[in-house]
Amino acid sequence: MTTRQWQKARKLWEADSREGFAWLVRELSLPVSRVAVSRRAKADEWQKQAQPTDPASNTEEEVTHGVTVTPQVTQEVTPVTKGRGRPSEYRPEYAEQAERLMLLGFTREKLAKFYEVDERTLYRWQQRHADFRHAIWRGGALADAEVAHALFHRAKGAVVPETHVAQHQGQVILTDLERHYPPETAAARLWLKNRQPEFWKDKVELEEKPVIALVDKEAMRGRIEAALEKAAQVEREMRGRAERLGLMLDDGTYPDAGSTYVADYIRSQDDE
Repeated sequence: MTTRQWQKARKLWEADSREGFAWLVRELSLPVSRVAVSRRAKADEWQKQAQPTDPASNTEEEVTHGVTVTPQVTQEVTPVTKGRGRPSEYRPEYAEQAERLMLLGFTREKLAKFYEVDERTLYRWQQRHADFRHAIWRGGALADAEVAHALFHRAKGAVVPETHVAQHQGQVILTDLERHYPPETAAARLWLKNRQPEFWKDKVELEEKPVIALVDKEAMRGRIEAALEKAAQVEREMRGRAERLGLMLDDGTYPDAGSTYVADYIRSQDDE
């Protein structure tokens, strides 16, 4: 990163009340990791600026033109869900819980069951509380997109710029480096199996309807008779050749019987 990029990142981080550096990397699309930013911030001693207080939230008495004005405190009415036995009011800690549960694969239906409210109450919380709405988005769609982005770069390989922070004789030395990640076969296979399962899944199943073939007995009988006639012709030729050579062939009859193999076969077909 250039010096100007580091200055911009530091200015934004110090002026914002949020802790950590992951949000800074995302919002500025920094070409460095969260760890690299953390090391740079520690080396340069980044400090959060004091956040201005909201005058409207001051509960002390205000004096305007000699008239003392005391802010009116309204009492919030907590709605109660019917038949559940517990209040359905939103609590600030729900945002962090919802993000973690969405990362575990919770749906909005499961999330509503976790808080023991119906889904309509959950959607009202999303409409009224931006932190809760953003938490569900971060734990759901945004998390899936970030994992898919990381898996894609893991599958094809990536070059990630990093900043190495070292200290020598009391001086902080920053060195810009590039970390090379080679393509990973397992990540590529996982990506393709989920993106194009019809081409890349391990087992391809073909669904074919069974075909019932109707047999034409007359046509079958004709083919069998033609085959027998051909066999008889070959037999005659072989007998003629055997006589010329002085050889003896089997005459096709059963021992001690007058019927032949072929005649028995034809009679069995007639019986059918």
